Amino acid sequence: MNKNVFLVTFLLHMSHVYYCIEDPDRIDVVDMTKPTTWRDLAIYYGAVEKHWKMCINCGVPDLGTGIHLEHTGSTGSMHPAVIPSEYLLSRLSIVDVSTLTTLNPSVVLTLDVALQWAALKHDPKEPTLLLFKFGWTEEDNSRINVGACVCKVPGLSYELAEWIAANLSHVVGVATDTPTFESEQTREFASRTVSNVLGRSGIYMIENVHFRRKMPEQGCMALAMPLKLLNAPYVPTRLTAFCPSTKSDLHVVMALKKEIPIQTRLPNSRVYDVNLDEILS
Repeated sequence: MNKNVFLVTFLLHMSHVYYCIEDPDRIDVVDMTKPTTWRDLAIYYGAVEKHWKMCINCGVPDLGTGIHLEHTGSTGSMHPAVIPSEYLLSRLSIVDVSTLTTLNPSVVLTLDVALQWAALKHDPKEPTLLLFKFGWTEEDNSRINVGACVCKVPGLSYELAEWIAANLSHVVGVATDTPTFESEQTREFASRTVSNVLGRSGIYMIENVHFRRKMPEQGCMALAMPLKLLNAPYVPTRLTAFCPSTKSDLHVVMALKKEIPIQTRLPNSRVYDVNLDEILS
């Protein structure tokens, strides 16, 4: 039996040199998930199964943090269950546009404004999850009238979604703290939507992300853990971030570390003092 055991450990990367983190406190593990309830799940999936007409343009805030490639009611097969596992563990890049929503709560993030952020201007070098922080809170859900399908939610412009799909080839997913990516510009359309243009490119979308604390815009890794539910276009997901605990130019990465086995003597044991060959002979 091979005694060389490879353990997955997190390292911090600085100036192209990897430093092993022996102290786990150096990395913060942040849960970015909004919870849901069995009752809300039963109502939603019951309506899907019965083919009831639902308001999807304003998102599904009662389902907590969720992931999708297409909207409910789409006839395609792009469901979260088909997302490759290697795309669910990625670099996390946060685009904080909360100052814009302070001025306009239902702001449409346009392409020309978004390109002021380097994360959107340049294609990342590794699989990345783009997380848009609009500053949405639970109190803001009062702006959503699901029955009338009316809402005032900030979102992305169609041109920005096209730019991400066409130019940011290493972006595997996008996320937002709002219930939907659709803005006033795309919400009323059936096909010209953010979800369609991103989903067709294989970019998954995570909505209702919860910011529990201030986080660095760069340097974190993200792990999405969606419920692997077959033939379901929208499923709840857990989203966890791994971030440096202090503000620096360090980046959390994942690597393999070779463990050197060390033989230790059992306390108060005579196993090393007794010669079994002498006793048996």
